[in-house]
Amino acid sequence: MASVRCPGCGAKNPEGSVKCRLCGYDLRGHSELPMSQPKAGSAQLRSGGLKGVVLMAVLAVAAIVLAGVLLGVLPGGDVITNLRNKVPAIAAKSSDGWEEFTEPAANFKATMPVDRTQQQVPFQWSTSGTADQWVSTLGPDSNPDTTLAVGWATIPVDPSQTAAARLTSTSIAWAGSMGGKVTKSDETSLQGQPALLVQIEGMKNAKGDLVTVRALLVERGDTLYVLSSRSVYPDHPQFDRLINGFSML
Repeated sequence: MASVRCPGCGAKNPEGSVKCRLCGYDLRGHSELPMSQPKAGSAQLRSGGLKGVVLMAVLAVAAIVLAGVLLGVLPGGDVITNLRNKVPAIAAKSSDGWEEFTEPAANFKATMPVDRTQQQVPFQWSTSGTADQWVSTLGPDSNPDTTLAVGWATIPVDPSQTAAARLTSTSIAWAGSMGGKVTKSDETSLQGQPALLVQIEGMKNAKGDLVTVRALLVERGDTLYVLSSRSVYPDHPQFDRLINGFSML
């Protein structure tokens, strides 16, 4: 393809061009070259090219920093962290070792320490005689200070009993099976479902320290959820977080 060289800056332009693509000089030959017209290789043209390179470099650095923040390699503000956590592929785990997870088999979400394990334990009040649960321990592995658990089981529903009566009788029997007794019991609800908040005392751990259990029993249809904290600490600081992080789907 034929080209036309600009008499002002020397740049090549496609044949038929009206103005130079680089310096804007009128290629039709009807105007004289301005006295201030930059020449090829002049400081003005060089500075224009340099500004473009600098701008590209700044944009590249900004993109790298943004990618680092989103991926968690670099620290970011709360807003960016919250945005990152909404994307499952790059979501950051909680800095204190707790995370939210979903249990599709029992239709719930819960928040627990990341080192939890799943177990099946004896539970004679269920239709199968067992219950499934997620368990996490805090403290020494050999004798933890606190054990957190979120359990679930299918239970027989006696229509002659109210949900409150079933939850009360189950909590008393469950406490007895652990060698303790219910010392506090409060009827409540969770997401519109009947629930019972209990405290169980009178038990000891392997070292002989007194332990207590705080638990929330929730009945939804024929499913019983049991959220519990067994601890040597009377105030059970993690129990409230366990309850607040639980929701039925």
